[in-house]
Amino acid sequence: MSGELEEFGQSLNDVFRRLGLPDPVIMSKITAEWDTLAGKPWAGRSRPLFVKGTTLVVEASAPSMVAFLRYGESTLVKALEKRFGRGVVDSVEVLAPGKNRGE
Repeated sequence: MSGELEEFGQSLNDVFRRLGLPDPVIMSKITAEWDTLAGKPWAGRSRPLFVKGTTLVVEASAPSMVAFLRYGESTLVKALEKRFGRGVVDSVEVLAPGKNRGE
């Protein structure tokens, strides 16, 4: 039975990938682990919204934080790569609060 569930889960992930949709498990883990995973300066100043392709879209806590957080993009991508593997998230898009209509 567990083998069938694993096959189903893999099939579902393949469907998500072919449709260009994020793996819901990855997004759930990113959200749950955000403050620890992202660290400074991201923790407390942003929140992950969704993954679009291999781009993590993040909402800054204030408009003034957008440019500041963009400077830390490469460090965040490295942390995500270390946690989830290469190619899952390879860039970060930082949006001002309220600009997250692209889900």
